[in-house]
Amino acid sequence: MDPLAFRVKNYAEFEPISGKPFSSKALRECYAEGAERFGWSSRPLAPGQMRDEAGLLVGWGMGTATFPALMFQAEARAVLRSDGSGLVETGAHDMGQGAWTALAQIAADGLGLDLERVEFRAGTSDLPDAGIAGGSAHTATAGMAIHDAGGAVIARLADLATGDQRSPLFGAGNEGVLARGGRLFRRDDEALSESYADILARAGLAEIDANGKSAADPAAQARYAMHAHGAVFAEVKVDPDLGQVRATRIVGAFAAGRIINPHLVRSQLLGGMIWGVSFALHEHAVIDRRSGRTLNADLAEYHIPVHADVPSLEAVTVEEHDPHVNALGIKGVGEIGITGTAAAVANAVWHATGIRVRRFPIRIDDLMMPASHG
Repeated sequence: MDPLAFRVKNYAEFEPISGKPFSSKALRECYAEGAERFGWSSRPLAPGQMRDEAGLLVGWGMGTATFPALMFQAEARAVLRSDGSGLVETGAHDMGQGAWTALAQIAADGLGLDLERVEFRAGTSDLPDAGIAGGSAHTATAGMAIHDAGGAVIARLADLATGDQRSPLFGAGNEGVLARGGRLFRRDDEALSESYADILARAGLAEIDANGKSAADPAAQARYAMHAHGAVFAEVKVDPDLGQVRATRIVGAFAAGRIINPHLVRSQLLGGMIWGVSFALHEHAVIDRRSGRTLNADLAEYHIPVHADVPSLEAVTVEEHDPHVNALGIKGVGEIGITGTAAAVANAVWHATGIRVRRFPIRIDDLMMPASHG
């Protein structure tokens, strides 16, 4: 049976382990988008049917990606200044994944300011605790704390304006205003507005601040299963005489809730897919059984991919709205790219050779000794 058709036929509307419905699941759309871009429909069913012009065996495989949408506890502080600028602080970490860019975008959105009007501080332990940068949960965790802090300081500002008879917003109530472009507007008449700077100046304040906290919602977690999903399609070429494997083309389609920064998300997904190829074909830690030491503890002997090992990568995001995972609808993308890629590569190796390898990394001797796989 076609592997994609098999997965669609067995599509889970509820999480199999818990029986809970998914908070959102656009996996069908990931299957469709990834298959279309990869050209999956022209894949022959039986293994060993495709060769390239050099005589190398060609195989196509796919894998389903899933990773839980986690969220930890975090805190943040937001400040609005009398010059109309803002400041947001949280003790977040950026290991190169672009967290500070995405979190600054969330900060600006929460304060109703343009990005260049917001100072974002992070990276030191004397700032409010933003939790760990791990588990594909950092943007949701720190982002929600920043979002809540922004909402709290805007609420304080709205109280100042709507309670002041000199303000055009007087009497509108906290819920009767919205923040945009450094101004508060009446919801029922947006012709009436006032700048943050004017509100603070009339109140005689240099700045106001508020704190925000984030944590997973126990009620939502008890009711829903929360995951990011994806589908990865891989092409490999195998030398029939030497057993050497190359991953020549990888296409992944992923649904991970609200995408804050498409450029950063694409980079994360590509990095995860490279890691998945590395998982399948390269990486292996060798342990000395006598001492417990790692024998290949350097990049000369611990193999990871170089550019030549991943010549063609494509990462696609599929639109998905999740009203339950958190108020921002954010899921993680750090590790979802890995989880389906290794399986897709292994399945492609089977499709090229007819040999089913059930351990990673896939080795040359796994493919040169088919009798051991009887």
